[in-house]
Amino acid sequence: MHRLTARILGVVVLLLGVVGLFITDDHLLGIMNVDLPLDIIRIIIGAALLYVGFGPASHAAAKTLIIIVGAMYVLMGLLALADDTLFGLLPTGFTGFDIGFHLVVGIAALTIAFMPVRDHDRHSTITGRH
Repeated sequence: MHRLTARILGVVVLLLGVVGLFITDDHLLGIMNVDLPLDIIRIIIGAALLYVGFGPASHAAAKTLIIIVGAMYVLMGLLALADDTLFGLLPTGFTGFDIGFHLVVGIAALTIAFMPVRDHDRHSTITGRH
């Protein structure tokens, strides 16, 4: 379950980062921030998630990264409630959609990370079969 979550989240986050590099407007579809620092962070996070999702990383590594990413997203969402530019890091600033997206994705990632692992999931991770 954790490796699957890393794969899905990795694809979404990486795509947001890469697409954001090519957007000339301040917001993707008028609702999502695409400042360069955020795009770079998204690309790094997405690549790391894809590595633990598809690569030779252990189940524990996937779970740990999902916890880190979930906590980062929740923190970013909460900080954006206080200052939408994350205290000057994002010149354009988060929109309400950005804040909601980061909080929802972060809470969902943390919830999934702390769900109990079924024996089948643990076995497939150990043997490499999915």
